[in-house]
Amino acid sequence: MKSLIKLALAALVTYAAWNAGNAWLEFIKVKDAIEELTTFGTKLSDDELRAKVVETAYQHGITFDGDVLIRRETQHTYVDATYTQRVSVMPWYVYPWKFEVHVDALTLSGLK
Repeated sequence: MKSLIKLALAALVTYAAWNAGNAWLEFIKVKDAIEELTTFGTKLSDDELRAKVVETAYQHGITFDGDVLIRRETQHTYVDATYTQRVSVMPWYVYPWKFEVHVDALTLSGLK
């Protein structure tokens, strides 16, 4: 009986870790894609860059909660956005995990 309880606990921990890990991995993929867009999209206007960021997130199955904020400074472009993903940590419980995407990219516009 004791072994069965330990096995059930191990299965629950594995289930939660698998689902949380997949959500985190998707966050990393989206953040990396946005950083690449931001680094090499210097010729895009703010609205075009925002549209590409939203499109990239949508391709990964993510919809941002609010506006995508874009700020440009000398050789830096900043992108801030948030989204909430429902992560099933237990078979009977779903946790709303809020992800905050913050990208500070060095833009490569003037480099030769």
